[in-house]
Amino acid sequence: MYDARHIANWFVNRARQDGRQLTIMQLLKLVYISHGWHLEMQNSPLVINKIEAWKFGPVIPDVYNSFRPQGVVVGAPLPLNAPPLSPRDVHLLEQIYKNYGTMSAQQLSDLTHEPGGPWDQATRTWGYFAPIPNNLILGHYQEKRRRAAA
Repeated sequence: MYDARHIANWFVNRARQDGRQLTIMQLLKLVYISHGWHLEMQNSPLVINKIEAWKFGPVIPDVYNSFRPQGVVVGAPLPLNAPPLSPRDVHLLEQIYKNYGTMSAQQLSDLTHEPGGPWDQATRTWGYFAPIPNNLILGHYQEKRRRAAA
């Protein structure tokens, strides 16, 4: 498992390779989606950080609070002393970036607001700022896999 800011840095750097910058909302959603697919594929969390159900979707407060001082558009990765990502995790992040990385912040937000999804369940049950437990995220991504295979 990684600190979510390390995964966020990967996306910031990956977008820079394409001459792009991500908004804070895009960054939050890409890390969240990566975590969800990692749970589904590896049956283990990608990030150790708490994920909460904020008004505009799932948020990892550590990522938000660390990158938000840069403004709405994230211009640079954070200075972190972090171990390298495993090749398997880099491959997953590449796939996430390929499939979701060019989506707008609104499109990514819509994906994470699906009726019956983890954010929806958490906000209906516990309200805004409630934690979104990994079991809700895992079940959601398992269902996404089942629907895609059908």
